[in-house]
Amino acid sequence: MFLFSVTLVLTLQFSFLSGAPSATECEIDPFSANAPLLIENGKSSIIYPQYGERTIRFPAGHVVELSCPQREVLTNGESSGSIVVATCVSGGRFKMNGQTFNWEKIVCSGVPVSTSRITNGKCGKNGQSAEIGFNLDNSRFLTTMEICFDTVKQIALYSHFEMSSTISISSSDTPRPQFHEDSGFYHLNGEKVNNLYVRKGQRKTINGLLGLSTDSVKYIQNGVLYLARGHLTARADFVYAAEENSTFKYINAAPQWQSINAANWKQVEMDTRNYANAHKVGLQVWTGTYGVASLPHEKTGKDIELYLYANSDYSAIPVPALYWKIVYNPVNKRGIVLIGVNNPFLKEEQMKKYIICRDVSDSVSWLKWKKSNIAHGYSYACTVPDFRKVVTYAPSLTVSGLLDT
Repeated sequence: MFLFSVTLVLTLQFSFLSGAPSATECEIDPFSANAPLLIENGKSSIIYPQYGERTIRFPAGHVVELSCPQREVLTNGESSGSIVVATCVSGGRFKMNGQTFNWEKIVCSGVPVSTSRITNGKCGKNGQSAEIGFNLDNSRFLTTMEICFDTVKQIALYSHFEMSSTISISSSDTPRPQFHEDSGFYHLNGEKVNNLYVRKGQRKTINGLLGLSTDSVKYIQNGVLYLARGHLTARADFVYAAEENSTFKYINAAPQWQSINAANWKQVEMDTRNYANAHKVGLQVWTGTYGVASLPHEKTGKDIELYLYANSDYSAIPVPALYWKIVYNPVNKRGIVLIGVNNPFLKEEQMKKYIICRDVSDSVSWLKWKKSNIAHGYSYACTVPDFRKVVTYAPSLTVSGLLDT
C-alpha cells in the first residue's frame, strides 16, 4: 500500500534573530538570479524563509549545502560541482572549499533539472508509486511530489506534496518550461504524449471517438474549450523556481477543459494557497482524478468515454470525470475534499450522477468559487471519510473534523 506520512518534517525555515542582521550572522536572498537550492547539511530538505520574510538568516558557523541538480555550482565563474558544503561567515559571505565567497557570486550554471523515478510502492488497483524531485548526490533524492500512477490507464491517480506556510512569497515571472515526458511511464506504441495534447491531436482522437469529422470544432474549439495539460500539483504551489519547474511533468498532469482549468479549478488552487498563508500553516495536499468523462456520439447519441489515446486494442490517458483535492492541516488534523466536475458541456439535470459524496461547501468560509457554473466547472466539497467511501485509493488520514474555517 502506498501511504504518505503527514508529519511536517520536510521543510525547514530559518530566521534566528529578529530585527536587523547582526555582524555575526548571514542574511541572503534565496530568490536572487540563478541562486542554488539551500539544503540543510546532510539532509534532503529545502530551507525556506521564515513566514513573512523573503531573506534567510543563519548564525555564523552554520553549515548548509548549496545544490544545483544536474548543473554546476559556480563561484566567481569556476565550477565547484553540483553540490557544495558552505559555512556561514557573516553578512552574505560563505566559506567553501577553503575560500570565502559572497552569496551573489555563488550561482547555478543553469536552472536545476528535476527528474522522475519509479519507487517500490503500490497504490490503487493498478497504481505504481513514483516521485518527482532532484538528485542531490548518489544517496539523496529531494522529493517535491509523490505520484500514484495508473499503469493501465496511463494517468496519475493523484499527486501529493507539502505546501509551505511561506507560499505567499513564491517566485514569480520565471520562464515557463515545456512539459516533459519521462521514460518508463507511457506505452503508447511510439506516440508522444505531447502530440496527443496539442489541439490537432485532441481533435483527431476525440472526434474519432464521437463520430465527428477530423477537423470538427464542436468540442475541441479554438478558444477556451479544449483539453489543457491540467497540473495536479500546480506550478504556483511551490516557493522556488526550481520546485515550480518540477511540476511540468506529464505524470503530474491530466486532460482538463481549459474553461475549467482557468476558472473554478484555478480558484480552488488559489483558495488553498490563501488558506495556508492566512493561517500560517503548512498543508498536506493531494490532487487527483476520478472516473472518465463522456460526451454523446454524434450519430447514435450513446455516451462515449473520452481518451487522448485510442486504438483498436486499448485506450489510455482518459479525460477525468472529476478532479479532486484533499487539503489537510496536520496540526489540527482537519481536512476537506474539493471536487470539480470536468465537463463544461453537461446539462444541469445531468449533474446528479457526478455528486459522489454529500456537499458540505456551504459550511466552508474560505472558498471563493462560483460553484454552480457548469462551464467553469461545477464544484462541491465533501468530508474526507465520505469521499473515501467512493474513491478508495485516496490516502487514509486521521481526520478530526472539517477544514471549514
